[in-house]
Amino acid sequence: MNNLNPNILVIRQLALGDVLLCTPIIKQLYRDHNGQCNIDVLTMKPDIFLNNPYVRKILTPQTYPENNEFYTKTINLDLAYEKQPHIHIIDAYATFSHGYPSAIKDKRIELFSTNEDRLKAKAIQNELIKGDYIVIHMRKDKWPSRNLAESTWKSIVDLILEQTSYKVVQVGSLNEIAFNHDPRLLNFLGALSIHELKEIISDAKYYYGIDSGTLHIAASTNTPIISMFTSAHHRLREPLDRPQSAHFIPIQPDIDCYGCQENYTPPITGVVCHRGDPYSPPCKDSFRLGIIQDSLKKIAFLE
Repeated sequence: MNNLNPNILVIRQLALGDVLLCTPIIKQLYRDHNGQCNIDVLTMKPDIFLNNPYVRKILTPQTYPENNEFYTKTINLDLAYEKQPHIHIIDAYATFSHGYPSAIKDKRIELFSTNEDRLKAKAIQNELIKGDYIVIHMRKDKWPSRNLAESTWKSIVDLILEQTSYKVVQVGSLNEIAFNHDPRLLNFLGALSIHELKEIISDAKYYYGIDSGTLHIAASTNTPIISMFTSAHHRLREPLDRPQSAHFIPIQPDIDCYGCQENYTPPITGVVCHRGDPYSPPCKDSFRLGIIQDSLKKIAFLE
């Protein structure tokens, strides 16, 4: 290995989606040096960078103390967008890494599946799903504005079952939401790796979810996306640089403070809401089923 090649360390520890959104930055750094560089990442989500051709070494907070590399440059993206909540996350990262957003020539998220990942996903489709399907992620995690009521999710699932003939592949972690009241509902909570999930989404008719890390996994595919947004405006989270056929349909709550997060004094690192209890913000309960129904009709028309 050429010792003159610069060693670059990129840091973004959490969360899943935020780490995924670093991948365009890493690719641009690699291209800036025509591949003549060594890029290491320090993260608490190491699986994201498995098989990534632009990354030499994946470090975690546990393994980093044993790392004896000298770095020519360290790019710490922790709190990068939290300090710039009024611009797209990738543009916020680009400001830290390159000085200006347009330096990143391709802002598409990337995950690099192996042939084994693809074969596992294909076996699941052939043996368990058996037919056309959509993927849905019904989030139930730490950020309360993105945790819709279970009754809201059930209404959405029932609309999908009513308006389509597709199977509904429910994904997420084991603590999230899945239903079993119809034989077309398939529960895959906790069953898929990040890369297997990417491949399952790749062959879906469309992906439905809310602002989450799983949304950004979907953004690494060409599958059409319907996604709901609350405290963060969709223009700050939307998938970038996908082909025109990879439709993106955002759904916003029927509330005048939509996207409030960008209006607070940065850095935004915790739960915020100026309308009520931040742990039960009104935006999460302000989605009208009529708008959701219209989005399903629109995606069906685009198919």
